[in-house]
Amino acid sequence: MYAPYMTPEIEEHRAEVRRWAETELAPLREKYEEANLDGVGKSPPLEVYKKLGEKRLLAEHISEKYGGKGKSFVWEIITIEEVSRICASFCSLVDYTPTLVCNPIFVFGTEEQKKKYLPPLIRGEKTGSFAVTESEASSNVAAMETLAKREGDEYIINGNKKFITIGNIADVLLVFAKTKPEAEARGITAFIVEANTKGISYPKQERKLGLRAIPVSEIKFENVKVSADSILGGLEQENRGIYIALNALDHGRCGIAAQAVGIIQAAIEQSTRYASERVQFDKEIINFEAVQWMIADMAIKLDAARLLTYRAAYLRDLAIKGGVDYRTVTVPAAMAKCYSTEAATWAAHRAIQIFGGRGYMMDPEYVPIKELPTPEKLYRDSRITEIYEGTNEIQRMVISSGIARLYGKKK
Repeated sequence: MYAPYMTPEIEEHRAEVRRWAETELAPLREKYEEANLDGVGKSPPLEVYKKLGEKRLLAEHISEKYGGKGKSFVWEIITIEEVSRICASFCSLVDYTPTLVCNPIFVFGTEEQKKKYLPPLIRGEKTGSFAVTESEASSNVAAMETLAKREGDEYIINGNKKFITIGNIADVLLVFAKTKPEAEARGITAFIVEANTKGISYPKQERKLGLRAIPVSEIKFENVKVSADSILGGLEQENRGIYIALNALDHGRCGIAAQAVGIIQAAIEQSTRYASERVQFDKEIINFEAVQWMIADMAIKLDAARLLTYRAAYLRDLAIKGGVDYRTVTVPAAMAKCYSTEAATWAAHRAIQIFGGRGYMMDPEYVPIKELPTPEKLYRDSRITEIYEGTNEIQRMVISSGIARLYGKKK
């Protein structure tokens, strides 16, 4: 429908996930919204994560050898999109651990690490978190202050991570720390750290605008001892953590773009149905040009976002299989993430406008399609997509750098 790689099999997969999500996940959405009104995420939807694992909808691109399906990354992107259409909080579960923890282990991990960690993560038995952000090192990863000092066959990790999604409920932490501080970005190493390791604590749980059911926490490492075997990919990957992080974020940004596409899809469905039923001045408001133009622009942005997202996922799939260099995906992934997320915020804003006062209310009684979120939830959840896994300002820097290399002055 949208590109040559959108095969009938993939569209059948979309229909199946949509039916399942509407039946199994939609009825749980309000439960977790009500339980997490303060935005702290003290009641995380782990039952949803287990359902996703049981349905085999986590990290579907990973080979069957390690518990995945061996499907294309585009296939997995469709799953992320359809779960996001139902609830962006639930989508964080189907997107976050698979793209930022499972995929780096799959791409860079040793055989032993893959066999140990991937199956339980993919089955939904364990969760994983990506611990890179710090108070003074968010967009500028090279400025991180967490250190991992080698002592014999062990490393001692000390430092603080900030704004870590599902950090306090994760079983496995992918921790980035400096093992060679003087080398700055080229002195960072990625470690697989089990959350029950002595010295790990969670001093603060954040209160958030959106994604209320998903906890975001600070993680403190105090003399946390890990073996050299904990380095993702083994000792040969020591001081190469920045490359692992950037590779993971290219992958993850495709997932965030798909999350945004799901939000746009829900916004246009709710808005169009509501506009076709809501009567003012003796006719349905969908007959007013002002509303028609908003819906038309939503549709344009939805298709543009989908095309950018599917292209990036397709290229990423080729990279995973060795068909193209991983760096080929960086600019397309940044474009997909940047455009789709801004389109999602815009579409959710317009959905509220079409609904009027009803769109500003949290009560689901005001929406015509009960399986889908309210416009105000869509707006709250969409806003973070422009920020996490690299702000859209960073995405524009990535894109402009890529364009400059392509078309700029040749030395």
